[in-house]
Amino acid sequence: MKRDVARDLVYKIIFQINFHDDFAERYEQMILDSGIKGTQGEYAKKTVKGILDNLEEIDDTIKDNLKGWKFERLSTHVIAVLRLGVFEIMYNEDIPPLVGLNEAVSLAHTYSDEKEATFVNGLLNSVYKKVI
Repeated sequence: MKRDVARDLVYKIIFQINFHDDFAERYEQMILDSGIKGTQGEYAKKTVKGILDNLEEIDDTIKDNLKGWKFERLSTHVIAVLRLGVFEIMYNEDIPPLVGLNEAVSLAHTYSDEKEATFVNGLLNSVYKKVI
C-alpha cells in the first residue's frame, strides 16, 4: 500500500477533529477500521498523534502565514490539509519537507476547488521557505 492512501486517511481523520469531543481517543480506532496496517498504519498513527501533539503550534504557524484571511474563516477541509502539510513540513523527519508540501497540495486539489488549492500551495510554500 502506498503512503498516499495513508495520507488521504490522515486528512480525513484530521478533518474530524472539531466534530468529536473524544477525538484523541477515537483516531486509533478510525485507523484500525480503515484496514490500513503495517508501515502505512504506523505512519497514519504517528502523523495524527504528531498533529494533535503540536496542534497549537501548527495552527499558530498557519495563522502567522495567512495574508488577508482569518483562520476562523477558513473552511474545515482547508484547515485539515494545512494542518497535515505544516506537520509534514515542520515535524515529520521521515520525509523531505518539499514532499510533505507537494502531497498536501495534491490533497487540496483532490478535496478543494482550484482557488483553495492555490491558497494552500501559497501558504505552505511560505512555511516551507521559512523552514529550509
